[in-house]
Amino acid sequence: MIQSVSRRPLLQTGEYITSDYDCEWLEHVLREAAQIAGVYLPCEHEIAQGVLQYMEHYCPLRTLPLKYFFGRLRGALREIGLPRVADALQEQLPPVSIPLDTLAGEHPLPLFFYTELKHRMDDLRRRGLTSYRFSGAHRCSLVLGRRRRSCPTQRRAFNELQSFLAVHAA
Repeated sequence: MIQSVSRRPLLQTGEYITSDYDCEWLEHVLREAAQIAGVYLPCEHEIAQGVLQYMEHYCPLRTLPLKYFFGRLRGALREIGLPRVADALQEQLPPVSIPLDTLAGEHPLPLFFYTELKHRMDDLRRRGLTSYRFSGAHRCSLVLGRRRRSCPTQRRAFNELQSFLAVHAA
C-alpha cells in the first residue's frame, strides 16, 4: 500500500500526475502573476497557505486537473479583491524532482548516467514539464567519481554534473 504524507489532492495535466507541490511553488506562481499584473502582493505566503489548507482539509476530490485548479485559484483571487493578479495567473506545473543520487546508483558509469538523465529530461519536456528540482548532487558525484569521500576526482565529477545541468535544464 502506498500512502501519501499529505492529504492534498493530486494535480493532473494530460497523463502526468503529481503530488509534489508545496507552499513555495504556489508563492512563486502568485509572485509571478503579481509582477505581470504590476501589483504589489505582500500576502502571497498567506494566500498560498490558505489554498493548501483548503486542499488538505476541505477539498473532496482526489485528483484535480491543472486547469480546474488554476480556475478555482483565479476565482479565489477575484473574491479577495485581486482581479488583476487573477487575470495574470499562468498555469504551470510544480517543479519535477529528479533524485540524481538514485539515478547514479542505477547507472554508475558516467556515460550511461548522463544518457539516462538527458533521456528523462527530454521525456518530461515532451510532456510539457520544464521546471526541475535536482537532489542528491553531492552523493551522485561520489558515485560517478567512484569515491567514498570528497577529493579532486569527486569535485571534478561534481563540476561536470553542475555544467551538464546548467546546459540541459535551462
